Amino acid sequence: MKNMTFRKSLTAAAVAASLGFPALAVAQDAESSQEQMEDVERVTVTGSRIARMGDIAPTPVTVISGDGLVDAGVNNVADLLHEMPSTLVGLSPETTNNTIFASGLNNTDLRGLGSDRTLVLVNGRRFIAGAPGSGAVDLNNIPTAMVERIEITTGGASAVYGSDAVAGVVNIITKKEFDGVEIDVSAIRPFEDGGDEEFASITFGSSSDKASFVTNLSVTKSGQLSAMDREYLREAPIVLQNPEAAANPGDDTIPQTYFWGLGQQVLASYSDTSDFTTVFGDKYNYTPDGQVKPFGYGEPLPYPLGSGRQDYIGGDGYNFSENTYYRTPLDRINFTTHMSYEFNRDHAMQLEVNYSKTEAYGESSPAFLGFTVRPDNAFLPDDAREIVQQDFEDRESLRAGTYPGYPDPVNVGQYSSGSILASDFGNRKYTQDRTLARASLSFDGSLGGGWLYDAYATVGHVQADTEWYGELFEDRFYQAIDAVEVDGEIQCRDTSNGCLPLNIFGTDQFSDEAYDWVSTDAIRRASIQQTVLGATVTGDLYELPAGPLATAFSVEYREEKASTLPDPAMRAGLLFNNLSSPLDGEYDVSEAAVEFSIPVLSDVAFAKFLTVETAYRYMDYSTSGSDDAWKVGVNWEVNDELRIRASRSKSVRAPNIGELYDPPGQTFVSFFDVCDSDRAAELSTEYRDQIRANCAADGVPEDFSPSDEWYGSTRPGFNEGNPNLSNEQAKDVTAGFVYTPSFLPELSLTVDYWDFEITNAISAVGVGTAVNLCYRSSSIDNPYCDLIERDPETFEISNFYQRPVNAAYSKTSGYDIETAYRLSTDFGSFDFRLIGTYLNERLSNSTGLAEDEIDATGEQARPEWRHRFITSYQINDFSAVLSMTHRASTVLDNEWTPNQHDYNDVPSYTKFDLTTRYDVTPELQVRVGLLNMFDKLPPRRPGMYNQGAYYDLLGRRATVGFNYSF
Repeated sequence: MKNMTFRKSLTAAAVAASLGFPALAVAQDAESSQEQMEDVERVTVTGSRIARMGDIAPTPVTVISGDGLVDAGVNNVADLLHEMPSTLVGLSPETTNNTIFASGLNNTDLRGLGSDRTLVLVNGRRFIAGAPGSGAVDLNNIPTAMVERIEITTGGASAVYGSDAVAGVVNIITKKEFDGVEIDVSAIRPFEDGGDEEFASITFGSSSDKASFVTNLSVTKSGQLSAMDREYLREAPIVLQNPEAAANPGDDTIPQTYFWGLGQQVLASYSDTSDFTTVFGDKYNYTPDGQVKPFGYGEPLPYPLGSGRQDYIGGDGYNFSENTYYRTPLDRINFTTHMSYEFNRDHAMQLEVNYSKTEAYGESSPAFLGFTVRPDNAFLPDDAREIVQQDFEDRESLRAGTYPGYPDPVNVGQYSSGSILASDFGNRKYTQDRTLARASLSFDGSLGGGWLYDAYATVGHVQADTEWYGELFEDRFYQAIDAVEVDGEIQCRDTSNGCLPLNIFGTDQFSDEAYDWVSTDAIRRASIQQTVLGATVTGDLYELPAGPLATAFSVEYREEKASTLPDPAMRAGLLFNNLSSPLDGEYDVSEAAVEFSIPVLSDVAFAKFLTVETAYRYMDYSTSGSDDAWKVGVNWEVNDELRIRASRSKSVRAPNIGELYDPPGQTFVSFFDVCDSDRAAELSTEYRDQIRANCAADGVPEDFSPSDEWYGSTRPGFNEGNPNLSNEQAKDVTAGFVYTPSFLPELSLTVDYWDFEITNAISAVGVGTAVNLCYRSSSIDNPYCDLIERDPETFEISNFYQRPVNAAYSKTSGYDIETAYRLSTDFGSFDFRLIGTYLNERLSNSTGLAEDEIDATGEQARPEWRHRFITSYQINDFSAVLSMTHRASTVLDNEWTPNQHDYNDVPSYTKFDLTTRYDVTPELQVRVGLLNMFDKLPPRRPGMYNQGAYYDLLGRRATVGFNYSF
């Protein structure tokens, strides 16, 4: 199959040329093949559907080879994409442990504009999403052993590929040919506990004159990382109120809170063995065998937290470190096969099949519940009963009169208040089982006269099931712990539904039957379906003086469906902290597109070649109506050394199924209540009076302040969709050059400017924003106040709704710099490659109000400079690669003022990886490496030390592997 071999070499040359990297050897191979062949095939480069002869594309392209993945020592495509300067982490195992339905997903995020604005293709075609309702592709479904290269095109590409390509395209090109069998095994072992990885893969294939196939089966296991596995996570930063600020209320230079130090912070609100508190604040809990004792508070921190809550070091309360997990364990099985058959010289068929199964599980603290303790509870030990009885009598006395210095007796409850961290029931765990099946059948070939065609059909299905273990029926729990003694037997006060009494005073005090009555497992089933039909015809329309007018005509039909079906108990809201409703949504879109490559000048002074590139796409969505996208670009090859390119485009993103149709799903968020009288000084002086007036108009007392428990835990609310959303609009500009000096052809330099502006952007109105806008408005008669609900007795916010709206705006710009240099010596060859991104501007606005514009330029998520520098060395059968990843110093918040806190500065971060390869025999290759070789940890500061999206949480680790082929 010579034609296929030639196509591959020519494509590699085209890609290298588009980058401006030294591609001399590749290009020479292509020229040699061309001399030996009568027919020359055209190829496509990511960013265009026009088949061309290695022409440089007007949109910048960065290429990562399959070998580059191996040299990086990673087993997941996402792991290397997360290191690229032009991308941020969308979702990853390091960021999703507590994101129930997204646990373990791996998405990439070009330019930090959002994973749903990054289009991921496989072999130039759409790939099915990884989570129901989302459009983002789960990169866990792409086996690294099958990757030939990854082409990253930044710049709006909707005119070529349709929706979601606002920030650009990640096109993963897989292997199409393979002869023989290849076995690859590797392992990664951190120098400390947690985060192990194992990988095994077998690839085999064969080819004949007309047919070929390549198949791969890969298995990957990635281990969990908990806070207790690492000292820098376990001994976490603690932030306290600053007593100097309280002593000097008028001094704006003194921070209100400060970084106190490191330790295992303990919340006293809950105890493993159950506790109760009297009306006068005396707190008790139980020994493991059920004996009452004064609550062990541990060592109090010298000052309260910023929220006003008093926490401790040690003691009987909730230890945050013991219940915190930073990396979701992830198991993956990937099967991929690609088959080709040539009917004749002009027509061929290709079939691609993907199957993958991933399993991840999230873990968090045991359930935490509050309840009342009555004196006649049959499980109370005698000494505890005496205390609870006395407390009951004290409360009765208070309710009958007033007590000096005590609150209004109307607010005094009748019984002691109790709480529990239900450790006997185990940590809350939920597994994510995702199964993907996808097939793509295509036919391509020649129509004669230089015209080529490509027609394809793709179908995909994802089954995503989430299962919860050790869940509680809340109503049953409260019913079961309220036990009384009747005729010498302990039973539930309310014996309905077969209630069995549950003893929670101590450790392991209840019967298995009682536990089974209050506990349950639950499951949510979800599915995604995608169908894509498309065809492209490309060829030359006319022969112009400067060359042929090339074009491509494309049509595509796509249908997306997603549904979820939660457990009946979840739909009814019977389980602890898990209320979920079913989703059933779909849409379809019909599209037609045309591209032109118009040669303007050729072989004249200062223009070896000048081409204008244009594209236009019309889209008709069943949900958001019709829209269009366009692109205009210029390619100017000044001479053999210098190429200049520029483009201007309009892109669109249609709302996805989740944004449109998400049913109310429970979520938990911590936020600030602007009606808190104790924190009124923190409000903006511009809106303070208006906020206080609106809080009063809403019935909130002037001296209201939420309780420590309210601030001390996340608050329940709901996320839901908005079926009235419209399309996002984006305009972008790219301009740059590729320079390869003739006096030093081993050197290349690429510089590109990029600018993105998104309007009508879809953004969920978070509860914090909703609360702020509700009370900041001219009155409480506004749509934001409808999103929050207050308890009529405590006035605390007890419920909220977060919905997406077309109100956001986003603008970002910057520069990409890539340079490469090859040095050949008598003692081996060296290759140097630097990829850098400078962020010039990052502005966003989630409400559309001018005063709410946020400048995130240079904040922790978006440093001004990010670099990746790769140095490789090869001599004979040995090679080594040293990689450096760098983030410039940043700040946590550009709006920071000295009176807020004393830890805004974020230091720079640089990490080094070293990997080596040695070919023991032509068939056997051995790999050894050291990742994060200098054990670079995140900054041990608040808001930084545990951020897996920005820093390496695993620390130094060794990697060993081998590859055997025959």
